[in-house]
Amino acid sequence: MHNNILLLFVFSCFLLGCSQEEVYTTPRPRMYPKVEFPDRSYERVKLEDCGFSFKKSKASQMIEKTTFFNEDIEQPCWFNIKYPIWDVTIHYTYYDITADDSFEGLVDESFKLAYEHTGMATGIEEIPLTNEGKPIGMAFDLSGPVASPYQFFITDSTEHFLRASVYFNTRPNPDSLFPMLSYIKGDLDTMVHSFEWPQ
Repeated sequence: MHNNILLLFVFSCFLLGCSQEEVYTTPRPRMYPKVEFPDRSYERVKLEDCGFSFKKSKASQMIEKTTFFNEDIEQPCWFNIKYPIWDVTIHYTYYDITADDSFEGLVDESFKLAYEHTGMATGIEEIPLTNEGKPIGMAFDLSGPVASPYQFFITDSTEHFLRASVYFNTRPNPDSLFPMLSYIKGDLDTMVHSFEWPQ
């Protein structure tokens, strides 16, 4: 008798469970850690041997480069700016415009270096950089899982040429890096518009 009641109860639960409307759940999106942003404050820095100066974020550190792939650098005006809170490095290379390093050649090399990422990039936006209406360079905003999602160069087109590229020391996940990259782009905009070449 008890077996029949138990069997009837299980069968009733089965029928009730099947007769109800199905409930579909939506998976929760993957979450990323909250990012803390430092207050925006800047300081003017000058590379004495190079003569140029600009404003950089106080949340970043400037590091002069003396070697490149374990070889001494012939150009003394190469440097990095590092954001230690996010392990981000912006690599800067400076060139005097000469017969050997022509303006056209340096611009072509900058485009070539940006477009080397086309294998992984889902898009590359070219953004002309201007200061007071005068063209001073070009920025490359790269979409997708690329090693260097933002690059730019600035120049006076006659004597000086500075190229920069942003690198995150982590796996390139565009969604999780977007907030930090947006913040850094704001700092780079301040840097570009405060840049002063040697007189």
